[in-house]
Amino acid sequence: MTFEEFFKKKKIDLAALEKGESGLYSEFTIHFEQMGDKSFDHSKKYWFNKLRRQFPLAPEVKVEKPAITTPQTEQTSPENLTETVAAPTSAKMGFVPKFRAGNMPKPAASTDEKKEEPSTPAVTESTGAEKPAESTEVKPAYKPRFNMKSIPPKPPEE
Repeated sequence: MTFEEFFKKKKIDLAALEKGESGLYSEFTIHFEQMGDKSFDHSKKYWFNKLRRQFPLAPEVKVEKPAITTPQTEQTSPENLTETVAAPTSAKMGFVPKFRAGNMPKPAASTDEKKEEPSTPAVTESTGAEKPAESTEVKPAYKPRFNMKSIPPKPPEE
């Protein structure tokens, strides 16, 4: 960024600054060349508001471009368009969580799937062991490793 671009960005009229404060202008040019734009901006930050009020940059006159209208051709008229826009498929609306908590029962997907599943436990072909049917019951959070009823009581000590 050049010295002129920097002061244009800060909205300070550089020509008026040079005429009004020539010593300050020469000091700023030397410092800008030595420091660069970021360091200069940081070190001279408090000068800019005062200079912006004393030497305001004239606002740029924006030239509005006339709107160019093109005549509608036969190709773009709605009657001549042959493509039809397909209606979007109905998507599932609403919040769907990305995961399901482990202790929550599974939602019933459909009644057709439940009719197809056998009500008796399935038997695997290779081992012949029964595979328990999936239950929707909530499992307890803690299950002890042993049953207290199966341990014989201690004999009383005398």
